[in-house]
Amino acid sequence: ALPPEEIALRVGAAGVVGMGGAAFPSAVKLNLGRRSKIHTLLINGAECEPYITCDDMLMRERATQIIQGLAIARHIMGVENCIIGIEDNKPEALQAMTEAAAKADFAVQVKVVATMYPSGDARQLIRLLTGIEVPNDKRSTDVGLQCFNVATLLALHRYFDFGEPAVSR
Repeated sequence: ALPPEEIALRVGAAGVVGMGGAAFPSAVKLNLGRRSKIHTLLINGAECEPYITCDDMLMRERATQIIQGLAIARHIMGVENCIIGIEDNKPEALQAMTEAAAKADFAVQVKVVATMYPSGDARQLIRLLTGIEVPNDKRSTDVGLQCFNVATLLALHRYFDFGEPAVSR
């Protein structure tokens, strides 16, 4: 019921940052989405390094909660188009996220990307999922895209549904 700007401020106060590795403040990314012409949210379900499986396990065990976090981000940013990218070596995560996405009350595409380093990098994932190459001197928001890691969306869900601030990855 709160205005999106207020929700984003609360995200910042709760310490929710990008949990894919960069720790960029999520409140800034959420507010950029309101001010920019963001048309697509890309959800990073590809690990950033080989042999890391934390996002894989989150998607297997918490797919519904990740989709709930996506619904929150979508609401704050006013974005309709959502795409989740998952590497092809994560079949259980792919199945769990596909099932959770099918139950959402909004459209979510789940796409498989080849397991190839560095497909977990946001710019690489954007190219793999959309075919758009973000120019070196631009940000993804300059081309209408915003990317969130699955763990960040889980953190949004945990804060808004349980009042739990982000204190660990």
